[in-house]
Amino acid sequence: MLRPVYWILRWLLALALLSLMVAVIRVTGAFLKSAEGWAMLATSATLWTMVAGFAARWLLARLPGGDPLELVDTLEHELTHAFVGTLTFAPPVALSATLRDGGEVELKRSNPLAALAPYCLPLYATLLAALTLILRDDWAAYGRLAVAFLLGSFAWRLLREFHFGQSDFRAYGFVFSMVFIAGALPLSLLGIADLAGLIDTAWRDALHLSLDQGRRVLGTLTHR
Repeated sequence: MLRPVYWILRWLLALALLSLMVAVIRVTGAFLKSAEGWAMLATSATLWTMVAGFAARWLLARLPGGDPLELVDTLEHELTHAFVGTLTFAPPVALSATLRDGGEVELKRSNPLAALAPYCLPLYATLLAALTLILRDDWAAYGRLAVAFLLGSFAWRLLREFHFGQSDFRAYGFVFSMVFIAGALPLSLLGIADLAGLIDTAWRDALHLSLDQGRRVLGTLTHR
């Protein structure tokens, strides 16, 4: 009975995230229009630390015995399901993570936020970014670089886990999953970078721009 309502609400959420993502990228990417912006990006310690995090995981995956951090990735994936499930009133009932068989988490109930969270939310980087808020000033800079390194590591994990056979995508449909992730992933990464002090995102301006985009779309549909 309520299934069509839930379907509509899910798609409204996904489209709203997509609209906000476009607005945030437009606001934060404005500086790239100038040559100075590109120069700042190319010499950014944050950017190169992220590249180092990705490269380190790429190299570890090529060790003869396999990636020693694969279990850590699996645990992060399942903990992200459980963490977001708890925040969205779908707490975990059981959780397991093994190197041989991968991981599995059973939630009290399912929702798209909890199901797709591991592909949008780098949990370790989020927790460390929150920790940088209380670090002493002389440690905060190292904490920010550690966040950037973890973001690069997350990019490697996402590259490995993101494939057509992923069971998490089948739960709510591949098309919906792709739209949801396309909207939520950039927002999550920019939010973490902002939280850690790596960038400065004008969220209020982005929200106003997103609402304006929505009004324009609705206006266009109404006048047809």
